[in-house]
Parts: sequence; structure tokens; C-alpha cells
Amino acid sequence: MELLIVRHAIAVERGDAAYPNDNERPLTPDGIHKFRAAARGLKSLGARPERILSSLLVRARQTAEILRDVLAGDIDLDFSDHLAPGGDYGALLRQVATLGADSVAVVGHEPHLSGLVSYSLVGGAARASLLLKKGAAALVVFDGPAEAGRGTLEWLAQPGVLRAMGRV
Repeated sequence: MELLIVRHAIAVERGDAAYPNDNERPLTPDGIHKFRAAARGLKSLGARPERILSSLLVRARQTAEILRDVLAGDIDLDFSDHLAPGGDYGALLRQVATLGADSVAVVGHEPHLSGLVSYSLVGGAARASLLLKKGAAALVVFDGPAEAGRGTLEWLAQPGVLRAMGRV
């Protein structure tokens, strides 16, 4: 099972008076433009998720929609409360398993996603240290279903690298 973990793209800054509710902050025009290029880079890496699971927050939802549109356009897009900051990693991996797909992309937020990568690689007791910049992605592969401590990190690509790959 492949789990493509994607951090949302560049969004309007926290505290912007136009968006007093943090959950409603959208992507910026620059964030949209840069993530389209990053998504093309993911496509060049062979990313072909059968399903996309996104946080309900606007910026993650918009990122997931761009990912879907660039990769294929007909990928089912679902949502999960477990992808919001503070969500339950175990419950998220169980939800991924219920999708019945061999490849799933999840779109969410930091520091929650780096925690998800760590949980997937080493389980709950230890912590792997990593950072996903806005628009970055990591691919974790499981031999069987997605379970804590059973994943292998295939790659982690920051957004600048993905954008460069998308231009090739």
C-alpha cells in the first residue's frame, strides 16, 4: 500500500482580517500557481493515487482539488477529521484502509503530517524528525495495510524540487 502525504500549498497568512476563522483561509494565487507546478512534479514521479483524502480546512481542500485535477481529474476525493491538526494517526490509517485502495494521497497540515510520517515509520513510541514545507510531499510504502511502524519512506520532496521536476 502506498501513502502519498501532501502538505497544503501556500495559504493566506494566519491572522488576516479577511479570514477571522482559521479554517477558512484559502490558498493564495501564488500558492495555487506553485502547487500546480509541484503537482506536475508529483505526476512525473509516477504519483497515481486511486483516492485522495483531505482535511476539511479550505486550504487543504483546494490543494487536494489541484492534485486531483493535475494527476487525473477522476480520482475520488474524500475528507477526514483525522487530517486536521491534532487528528488521530491510528484512526486516520484505519480510515485509509477502509478506502480499499492500493494507493492513497492524504492532504493536510504541519506539524500533523510530519507526525503521521513518523508514526507510519516508527510507531507511536519514537519520533522521526522531518519537515514538510508548504506544498511538499512524502511517499510512505507499506508491505500490506497501512499500520503504525510498518512503513518505509521511499522519498520526501520539498516543493522547490517538485516544481523543478514539473518543468522537465
